[in-house]
Amino acid sequence: MTRLTNDLVRDIISSLDKADKMLTSITGMNLLELSYDAVDVRKDEMSLNDLKVGVVPITSGLGIITQFSESVAEIIKMLGMDAFVTSTYDVTGFAEAISRGSEIVFMADDVEFVAFNVKTGRYTNNSYSTAAGYVSALKGAAGGLEGKEVLVLGTGRVGSFAVEIMSRMGAKVSVFDIDEKKVKDLQRRFDVTPFSDVKEAISSHSLILNASPAPIDGRYIKQQTVISSPGLPFGFDEEGMKKAKIIHDPLNIGVAVMAMGSASFSRKKKST
Repeated sequence: MTRLTNDLVRDIISSLDKADKMLTSITGMNLLELSYDAVDVRKDEMSLNDLKVGVVPITSGLGIITQFSESVAEIIKMLGMDAFVTSTYDVTGFAEAISRGSEIVFMADDVEFVAFNVKTGRYTNNSYSTAAGYVSALKGAAGGLEGKEVLVLGTGRVGSFAVEIMSRMGAKVSVFDIDEKKVKDLQRRFDVTPFSDVKEAISSHSLILNASPAPIDGRYIKQQTVISSPGLPFGFDEEGMKKAKIIHDPLNIGVAVMAMGSASFSRKKKST
């Protein structure tokens, strides 16, 4: 996963309500509704009542990011789940989460961020969940993506998953990445249009999913462009922010979709 910094995490809890209102104003969905949509589950198909989630701080690698686990727990609580941060770390923390009755356990190191469903032995990861969440946000803002032209900037883990998800939706997907090998790999797997010039790519699209850490020059963004942007750091200048409707947060959408996806493994009603 892209490692967050203490500065990026510091204000997440205090800004959750503000971020939820902004999400609703652009997409027509709050965080809970978007999470259901991202995992393709209706509210009446899955109850979240009494679902307990343990968040385990992990000390390996570069260590614990201040307020990260607490922020994850607060985001999960917004979905109506009962979330807590374990008082212990690593394997001991995992054991604590299980002993306290957690159905889902969240854990993150420098490489991977997962939500493990204890009942089924399956897990969701942050890369796919972030892609699914930001695709749903773009879909909501655009009134659907089928048949529409969408640009994906950055074809790493999140960007590649976004291409896959939107291709299944019937979107006309274009991609840009400075790594030509990644672009060619996506071309072999999906019907995507490659761009070699990022300025041309941006200026010719009104729907963009930005999964790149590179800054975007606002001069090339069209007025009223909708940009669903999981990429870190936040790469927009003042002109870009004035022109575009930008959907972005450091953690909220990815964590919420992880929790909802993991819950669906054991909570979704079986179709009859």
